Parts: sequence; C-alpha cells; structure tokens
Amino acid sequence: MLFVSGEKVERFAKAMAAGADLVCIDLEDAVHPGRKAEARSQVFGWLKDTARPPHGPDVAVRINGLRTLDGLRDVLAFVESGLQIDWLLLPKTESAGDIQALESWCGAQVGAFTALVETPVGIENVAGIGRAGGKLGALMLGGADLSAELDAQFNWEGLLSARGRLVNAAKAARLQAWDVPNVDLSSDEGLAAETRKALALGFGCKTAIHPQQIQTIHAAFTPTPAEIEWATVLLQAVPDGQGSGAFLFQGKMVDAPLLKKARRIAELARAV
Repeated sequence: MLFVSGEKVERFAKAMAAGADLVCIDLEDAVHPGRKAEARSQVFGWLKDTARPPHGPDVAVRINGLRTLDGLRDVLAFVESGLQIDWLLLPKTESAGDIQALESWCGAQVGAFTALVETPVGIENVAGIGRAGGKLGALMLGGADLSAELDAQFNWEGLLSARGRLVNAAKAARLQAWDVPNVDLSSDEGLAAETRKALALGFGCKTAIHPQQIQTIHAAFTPTPAEIEWATVLLQAVPDGQGSGAFLFQGKMVDAPLLKKARRIAELARAV
C-alpha cells in the first residue's frame, strides 16, 4: 500500500499509476493541521470526480482519529459525499468499539476497514480489536507514534514485540496484517531486508511512503525460483482426492502445514 498526502492533489493520479496494489490518500499525519478542511474537501471531491481505471489499484482513505474533531468532520464529510471506497483506515484505534462505531456510521460505503494500532493502549487491546467483526479486514502497525510513546527506537528491534502481537491478533481473527512503512528512502537494501523480515513474521502487506519503494517491496515478496519450483512440484504430487492428509514426497513426510506453505508460495508467485 502506497500513502499519498491528502493535500497534494497533483500527486493522486501519479500515485494511482505507480504500481502499488493499494493507494491510501492520507488525511491524517501527512496533512498540516491548518489545512485539514482544505485537504478533506479536495480528497473527497477528487474521488467523486475521477473515474477509476478498470485495472488500477484499490483505493483507501486514512481519516483522522475518532477522538479528534477533524476525525469526526472526516466521517461526516465522507458520509455526506456518498462515496464508495475499498478501504478506510482508522488511526489510533484502541478498542473494538472504535471500529464498530465507524462501521455503524459509514459501513455501507466501505469495502473493508483497517484498524491502525499505534498506541500502547492499542497494543494492549489488539486481540480485542481484531475481534471487532463486521467489515474489519486488517490490522496495521503504526510505528512512528508507537515508538515515540514507548520511548523505543523506530526500527525493527524497537517494534519487534508490537509486530509479533499484532500479527498474532490478526491471524487469530483471520485478518490481514500490514506492516509500518520504512521511512529511510536512501537504502533500498534496508527496505528489502525489513520487508523480508516482515514477510517472515507473518505480515501480508508492507506499506510505502514513496513510489520508489514499490518495486523493492514487490521484489522482496516474490518467491525465489527454487521456492516456486518446490511448491509447484509438491502441489502436483498431492494424491488425488487428498487435500491435506499426510503423504510421502521425495522421501519425506508431507502434511497440512507444508501444503499450506506451498499454496501460499504459489499464491504470491501468481500475485506478483
């Protein structure tokens, strides 16, 4: 997912064409506090007036938190616009009730909600947030705010505990898990390494703050030729009528977890 600032309307079309799977227009942190109203108006106006390309990325909007006046104004403006969007991101989510309230107001206009968890209270309650139900589709880690409140480093080690708790909560609730962006635009290798770590931990999405990061993220998510060959041959070897039972393959016993891994590799290869 690629973020684009809600006050940079000239960048919206470029973001949509940058190759991301999902583009999120941001009304929260990427907008100056004094320009929230202007950004809100131009974001919803642009979305209403601009035709979506048939094979373009999904579209998301990140509103301001529900505990702020700007967040309430965002919700009201969105409802009054009548817009339909794929995802709505709620920052500073701290309870299942936050998501449930938002869905009660505008759920009919949204394909799915993402709970952005970025406070110590949110991390403590992340399992409960994951059980909010309804159209909640993903949990996302908010690293900058969380690291500041924890007095932790905004890096892999500093946020490792929070990452693990969020992934576990997401998987327990059968939701997607999205990782925080890497804000260092000077190191493609650093981004690639962090993306591979996020994938290894169980995240299914690495978010981005600049189009130049998209290719690196997609490459990190791409299975290696050896992994693709292993998954392909293994799935072809599954005995007829046997979807998950154990069987012998190349001298080794294969069971349901290995088949699940092979299917995930094949799914990623097709997606990329």
